[in-house]
Amino acid sequence: MMKTRSIKRNLINSISAIFGLFIIIVFTFVDVSVDDWAQQQFKFELQEKTNQIKTSTHENTASTSDNSNNHYVYQIWKNNQTIKRSASLHPYPELDLLHTKIPINSYKLVNVTMPNNEPGQALLSSYIHRNKDGSSDYMYITVSTSTKSLDRMTGLLDILLIGSFLFSMIIMRIVAKKIVQKGLYPLESLNRQIKKFNNNNTYSNNDFAFYEHKSYSEIDLIIKELNNFLTNNRNNIENEKRITSDIAHEIKTPIAELITLTEVHQRFPNDARLAETFTDDILQISNRMRVIVENLLLLQRTSSTIELYKEPIDITLLLNSIQHELTFKYQDIVNRIQLKAHLDTVIIADNFSLKTILTNLIDNALFYSPPASTIQINVLNNTHNIIIEVINIATINYSETEIKKLIQPLYQYDSSRSDDNHYGLGLSIINNICKINQYPLSITQTITGDFTVTVSIAQ
Repeated sequence: MMKTRSIKRNLINSISAIFGLFIIIVFTFVDVSVDDWAQQQFKFELQEKTNQIKTSTHENTASTSDNSNNHYVYQIWKNNQTIKRSASLHPYPELDLLHTKIPINSYKLVNVTMPNNEPGQALLSSYIHRNKDGSSDYMYITVSTSTKSLDRMTGLLDILLIGSFLFSMIIMRIVAKKIVQKGLYPLESLNRQIKKFNNNNTYSNNDFAFYEHKSYSEIDLIIKELNNFLTNNRNNIENEKRITSDIAHEIKTPIAELITLTEVHQRFPNDARLAETFTDDILQISNRMRVIVENLLLLQRTSSTIELYKEPIDITLLLNSIQHELTFKYQDIVNRIQLKAHLDTVIIADNFSLKTILTNLIDNALFYSPPASTIQINVLNNTHNIIIEVINIATINYSETEIKKLIQPLYQYDSSRSDDNHYGLGLSIINNICKINQYPLSITQTITGDFTVTVSIAQ
């Protein structure tokens, strides 16, 4: 099972981690700096004590120093011979402090173990003492002291810094949580609206719209898309209802005619007038139903992705083939169609798509224009696209709203609702095929009544 992630938790953890890393760096720097300062102060104090012992020794006041600073342990050598030991070394007569050769007039700080086995540090120093008679002696002194107090202080400092770090992390996580919660409030508000929308009944959702009291650019974009989705979804539902109703209407009419015709024939089986045309009437009605079903299946097929195979197509030959196929419906089709092709007649396109588009456009133009009127077909080249225009004189002046509705499935203008050969599916099929092929489709009508359908084919 895939683990569910939380944007809120990720943001809080990320903010905490970033600021936590920053605090660790700062606290580490402070800890190291304070430890170095304490060590330097300890070394400075040890140096001062060493100088005091040097002075007191040569001025014969060492006893005073021993009494007031018995936590210091020292030993002095003259020409590698011990001349002075601190009083604190008396319990250890056989113990000598660290005595290592170092350059004259230099210092060396080393870690040692004190006589009482406590950890400590020793300052080793060598120098030359000038006697009153003008002679000089090579002197060596080692002063040691316990680092227990230093370790206790640095340990306490570490504990304070760790505690401060943990406390800072807790405070910072609480602040980060508050900030993230406040920042995600618009998103949570939108989520509550979505839940409310899902829990409402269909009637309440009809007028539902997402909103936000305060404007946020990111949330506004989501709300806009959601509201667009709701609008499109409602339109699709309304279209589905209308299509279902229209399909029922179109199928119901021939079915009712079949039932009525059959019932009449059963009641009057010996009526020669009914018997003479009965089979022809049944066949005609059945063909009407077949055409409706075929067109509905074609509409459904073109509503989804169809397999496209683009190939060179001679537009002139294709139009002649379509003209031949429509001759049975329009006997004067040859005289009514005028083709103007201002380019090479070969077009790279899917044959099924292009033939279906042109067949439906020419059929509609011939049917919905006055008898014997001319249908103009223009094939133009504007460098990037090949433009196909089918122009006819319409018997109806459509409004802009009605023109937009013409591509809706089974939409028919009232005066043509009772037609037996056209069912309002042609332009819907054309629109679907154009979308699949990415052909821009345009439908316009001039004031003079010229009805123009334009299809643009990318070269």
